Amino acid sequence: MTKCILTAAAFTMALAAPASADPSLGFGLSLSFGGGDVDYGVGVRVFSDDKQDEFAASVGLDYMFQSQRLRPTVGAAYLGDDSYIGIDMGFGLNGEGIDFGVGVGGVNTDNSSTYSGDVDDDTGEDNSLGDVEDTKIGDNDIG
Repeated sequence: MTKCILTAAAFTMALAAPASADPSLGFGLSLSFGGGDVDYGVGVRVFSDDKQDEFAASVGLDYMFQSQRLRPTVGAAYLGDDSYIGIDMGFGLNGEGIDFGVGVGGVNTDNSSTYSGDVDDDTGEDNSLGDVEDTKIGDNDIG
């Protein structure tokens, strides 16, 4: 049973980290709901991307304090400004079954944009072409 879960976790991790994205690592707090119990713990997550203000797939491992067990997870998260909030599905390694959870924590996100134009900080307008009204070609006014 453990071999099957580890194989599934490795497969999921391979899918969660595509070649075109930069995976990121996060640490946080988790709450799990299952079997009529609520448990809390700390965990580590690997996210499929590191872009700020985007959604990403995640795989992780939590240590749950009340049940004193390890809980592998697969889920999705919203990556904010160096933080995440996510939902996940956890698996019991010793026959505890499947449970669901939420987590929050810190992650190093990339807030840089691939756009390299000149953007006005006050208005947010693109100034990379200059003011069109003031542009002239020869003696002719364009704007």
